[in-house]
Amino acid sequence: MPEPILAALSTIRTVDDMTAAFRDEAHCRRLLERMVWPGGRVCPACGYKRSTAIAGRDMGKCRARPGLYQCSSGDCRFQFTVTTHTPLHATKLPLRTWLKAMWLLLQSDKGLSSVRLAEALGVSQPTAWRIGHALRLMVAREHMLDGTIEVDHFYLGGRPDRHADDQPPGRGRKGQVKTQKTPALAIVQRPADLTPGSPAGDARAVVVAGLSLKAAVGVMAPQVELRAHLMSDEAKAFVAIGESFAAHETVNHSNGEYVRDAVHVNSAEGFNARVRRTIAGVFHHISPQLADLYFHEIGFRWSQRVVTGQALRKSRSGKESMKVLWSRVPPALQLLQVFRTATGRQMRRSQDGGITIKSAVAVFG
Repeated sequence: MPEPILAALSTIRTVDDMTAAFRDEAHCRRLLERMVWPGGRVCPACGYKRSTAIAGRDMGKCRARPGLYQCSSGDCRFQFTVTTHTPLHATKLPLRTWLKAMWLLLQSDKGLSSVRLAEALGVSQPTAWRIGHALRLMVAREHMLDGTIEVDHFYLGGRPDRHADDQPPGRGRKGQVKTQKTPALAIVQRPADLTPGSPAGDARAVVVAGLSLKAAVGVMAPQVELRAHLMSDEAKAFVAIGESFAAHETVNHSNGEYVRDAVHVNSAEGFNARVRRTIAGVFHHISPQLADLYFHEIGFRWSQRVVTGQALRKSRSGKESMKVLWSRVPPALQLLQVFRTATGRQMRRSQDGGITIKSAVAVFG
């Protein structure tokens, strides 16, 4: 990453710093171009690395929009800007509004609801809602996970809705409505090193159709390397799929076993708790159809930490253990990771006011 962009983003620590850094449209466009194209401009249509700048109306030359380029490939000649084929494609919002929104979303430990984001930016709630989903789409990661991997199931949902016209429940379980919860599978990568400055591992979650072996294989096959060391509980699906990996160890929760030396799934359960706390405290409810997008954001926050050291901690029972201390990567520096794979991930507004994801995989970058 070029040093000027790192120096520019490293100085953003407070709201005042953010306001000064994203002060005008031209400056924000230059910052965004350096983040999206760290190695130079790339045509989003063909991937050609040479292009020509077209003088726009900001230079008083013509009516072309500012920041417009044309691919130099004779077979392409595609005209594009830094937002073309990204979730910001054809946006009517100023780029400074986008960057402010991204910084505010990353500044919060557990995210920011669309209502609060709309109040901070001065935009409508549906606009803030789509900005949030643009961030969640850009932070999705597709690379395969390796090393020590923990997997665990958890559920989304809560108490069923009750209406005034419903009959009161009878004795025992008579008349009670069963809670409909959505199962999900969490995959957490342990950090490879615990020396100060080492990054945290990745964390991901996916909504699944059930707790079957087929569902687990469908999630883990495209995301976890077979040479990985798998950690899980003794769920039948995990025991069966563990035979395909280089190593597989389990803990027996039904017998009260949660940690056996380095064998545990505490990281996965901690991530599951982070998901539940984020939903309950910030979003209050997420639909199963868009849950994977929210998981992208929560998993990205999980990975944006570095080790600062270790400390000796004592439990209530007097047992001593070493705990890893973490520090969060500054939100401005997280923007580098957000926009690194923005090209190729497109999002459009649907006719009913929702969103339609046209491409979930970065093509060039």
